[in-house]
Amino acid sequence: MPGTLQATFWPGGRVPADGHLALWGAPDLAGAATELGLPAGRPATLPTVLPRSPRSRTRVAAADVPARVVPALPAVRALAALPSPAELPPWGRPSDAVAAWSAAAKLALELVTAGRIAPVLRDGGPGVVIAAWRAVPPPDGRLAALADALPPAAHALRSDEDDDLVWPPAALLQAFCDAVADACARTGPSAETGTARALSGPDPTVPVADADVEAHAAWAAGLGGADGRATARLCVRLETPDGSDPDAPWPLGYLLQAADDPSLRLPASEVWAHGARSMEMLGRRVGDPQESLVKGLAEAARLFPPIDRSLSELRPTELDLRPDDVAELLSSGAAGLSAAGIGVLLPAELTAQGARRLRARLRVGSPTPDPGQGITSAGLDAEGLADFRWEVAIGDELLSAAELAEIAALKQPLVRWRGRWVRVDPDEALRLADQLGLGGRLNGIDALAAALAGEREVAGLGAVEVVASGGLAELVDRLRGAAPGEPRLAGVEATLRDYQLRGVVWLQAMGELGLGALLADDMGLGKTLQTIALLTDRANGQPHLVVCPTSVLGNWERELARFAPGLGVIAHHGPERADTPDGLSAGAVVVTSYGLVRRDADLLADVDWDVVVLDEAQQVKNHASQAARAVRRLPARHRVALTGTPVENRLSELWSIMDFCNPRLLGSFARFKERYAIPIERWRDAEAAARLRALSAPFVLRRAKTDPGVADDLPAKNEITVTCTLTREQVTLYQAAVTALLDDSELGEGIERQGRVLKLLTALKQICNHPAQYLGEPGVLRGRSGKLDRATEMLAEIASAGERALVFTQYRAMGDLLVRHLPGPLGVRETPFLHGGVARKRRDAMVERFQTDPAAPPVLLVSLKAGGTGLNLTRATHVLHFDRWWNPAVEDQATDRAYRIGQTRTVTVHKLVTAGTVEERIAALLEDKRALADAVVGSGEAWISDLSDDDLRDLVSLSDADVAGADAADLADVEIPA
Repeated sequence: MPGTLQATFWPGGRVPADGHLALWGAPDLAGAATELGLPAGRPATLPTVLPRSPRSRTRVAAADVPARVVPALPAVRALAALPSPAELPPWGRPSDAVAAWSAAAKLALELVTAGRIAPVLRDGGPGVVIAAWRAVPPPDGRLAALADALPPAAHALRSDEDDDLVWPPAALLQAFCDAVADACARTGPSAETGTARALSGPDPTVPVADADVEAHAAWAAGLGGADGRATARLCVRLETPDGSDPDAPWPLGYLLQAADDPSLRLPASEVWAHGARSMEMLGRRVGDPQESLVKGLAEAARLFPPIDRSLSELRPTELDLRPDDVAELLSSGAAGLSAAGIGVLLPAELTAQGARRLRARLRVGSPTPDPGQGITSAGLDAEGLADFRWEVAIGDELLSAAELAEIAALKQPLVRWRGRWVRVDPDEALRLADQLGLGGRLNGIDALAAALAGEREVAGLGAVEVVASGGLAELVDRLRGAAPGEPRLAGVEATLRDYQLRGVVWLQAMGELGLGALLADDMGLGKTLQTIALLTDRANGQPHLVVCPTSVLGNWERELARFAPGLGVIAHHGPERADTPDGLSAGAVVVTSYGLVRRDADLLADVDWDVVVLDEAQQVKNHASQAARAVRRLPARHRVALTGTPVENRLSELWSIMDFCNPRLLGSFARFKERYAIPIERWRDAEAAARLRALSAPFVLRRAKTDPGVADDLPAKNEITVTCTLTREQVTLYQAAVTALLDDSELGEGIERQGRVLKLLTALKQICNHPAQYLGEPGVLRGRSGKLDRATEMLAEIASAGERALVFTQYRAMGDLLVRHLPGPLGVRETPFLHGGVARKRRDAMVERFQTDPAAPPVLLVSLKAGGTGLNLTRATHVLHFDRWWNPAVEDQATDRAYRIGQTRTVTVHKLVTAGTVEERIAALLEDKRALADAVVGSGEAWISDLSDDDLRDLVSLSDADVAGADAADLADVEIPA
């Protein structure tokens, strides 16, 4: 239900704060709002413009829809508290509209917190001015970007000017931010009189004489122009004093600056000297320049009180600031002035980019070799210890204890140090003087993490800079540079490509350093072969363990036997598997499944493994799962994870895999969420993302098929959507199934509704495949399904050309029908079908025959789940997706059974879709999903049950052209299977 609830902002009233958030679209508006943690609000009727059904001749129509409205302030509080959609299960995610307004609420509160609000006065009628607040958009363009991404439902509010038009997204977002600014400004104590009272209290009116209304409105417009912009504005420029006297005044000069071109500036002295109503500014005409200066100075004095001294001057041009005033300007004043639209110019040495600030830092690692250190240039002892000591620096220059004591004794916020001015917190300087030279020890993995991230959280100090020294610094350099040396391939009977050789060198180097590795190459680039080369190089008498999905156990055994015949292999699988550590230690490589790692966790944890490999490591992406806990218990000198998708949905998946490879490198799970996952996923924090990359990148090697120099000989992959038509029987069954469910006045709620809707979807997909699959009867197959007839034609053509094809279906029953149908048209005795019920030995034989036997049937049927991972089927040059799995990643994995290393010809992918049905509409969504990995369809089919009845009907109903072949009598006589 939460996913059906839509939201839009509804401006109204005398001031922005009178606007409301309107909730609409769900059958039970109050219940859906409560499920998301939103206030239920009060009933209302919302004027909207909504898209019509695809069958309608007109695209949109005005509609008054039931809604519930929530005042701006409680609405923004609730919206800001909503988690990111990625943090919620698919069935609990809000609609795109609600998610968009949640992001807008967080941005609006950020603007208020940063002081990016400004007062506005407008004519409120005879003798009255209305005072309100507006939000000043951020300079980074985030508001405009959010407007561009606003989904249609989020701004479906009907325009006041035209019943067929909606509010423009940018205008509605600005109105929302204004409402938040205005509502927040009125929550505190209100002033007693005048404009200040109107801006802070519930009554926004200011009674003034009629003649004063225009002046008040002009004053308000002057803050940012009538349209929110000014042709010219005040700019303040801070200059450094001459000499090194810490008590010397700092000149703050006043200038007039072009609002749309900050490089155009005139000193205030020239503005006062000109005296005219307008003047030229480097070829630009500026109106009322003196008025712009006066208004700007008045606003600046409100935000930065020292400027108030200039207001007593007739024509102020500059102000001498005390050092304490300069410190206030640098710490907070400059930001407030900038937020209000006032230009600020600071000396380069005192800006955030160029500041030489007195700060503490940690130097980690011994500068001289120490056998007791846990880290050397040769590698890491995760349980060893690394020295650290406190330092104090200005810029890149270290301070001695005497120099720091001298600076602390000055007790000044600005100090002249070696020819440049430096910002100093006097209290912090005293604390650092006591800390300088103290030290301690960190364990090896914590020291390495701090050195890679360049910082470490310290209680009471926050994030402190970290500098690596000695062996730790050399190790960091090795990790960040290219792996040196040549690959050692003794025992490997294969020719590796250049990028595979580089991968082997990297894996071997990481093993030598005692560090885990995540090989994240694209599917089909040979992760298995590169890993086998690593295992053959570590033939030291200790066993290795490979953990993989059951479906690829045989593939690992075959690949090991083929590429490393000298390695002994034990298949830890089946009832005859070993039950003691001695039974496993005798083999060079033990291959087992994730299910058995869970079941035999104690046994496998008692073996002293050399290398533990997780294939398809996304199987342990849930850190709390039994499989993830079991693999973390396995002792190993070297850990390797293999996956083409280290992050499928959330960063927590990366933590789980990386914590297997290098325990504690990314910290505890709770700390990882706080420092990385939430800032990156919820706030798109670029700095947090950069820190995470710096920390994790040295342990991850990822190459894509499209990378230069990678698999240059891999042929192109052509993807074609094949549109099929329904037969009369299919149309009749399809329409009857839709009618049977949607004509029922009560679909239920929650799990009941979800079950009924998913039952309908399954029925419709089966009907699109073939009536016999839906009806469960063994009748004649030919001529009853447009999709089957088209697939038969295509496969016959492929076979006659001497090529081979894979046909994927997600239904075992449909596969059985194809097994019965295809041999005749293709002229073969049988059509093999690889599905989950096929025993492993028989499955391996089917794959081997398809790959190597010239007399094998040209078509191999594969169930999508059984064939989605770990199979090499490169003899196929065509892939047919008979029915669609509504997750493009799953389909792509299946396609890559043929489109992978070893393929020497073009692979053509045919995706069969029935026209006018739910398949065609979902296919369009799937294309969007490939570009937007977090789109709602990525979670499967459960999201559809959250649609409203009308939206569900539009999604599943046949278009008019496709139901034309079915008579009403046909529909009435159809019996729908239970």
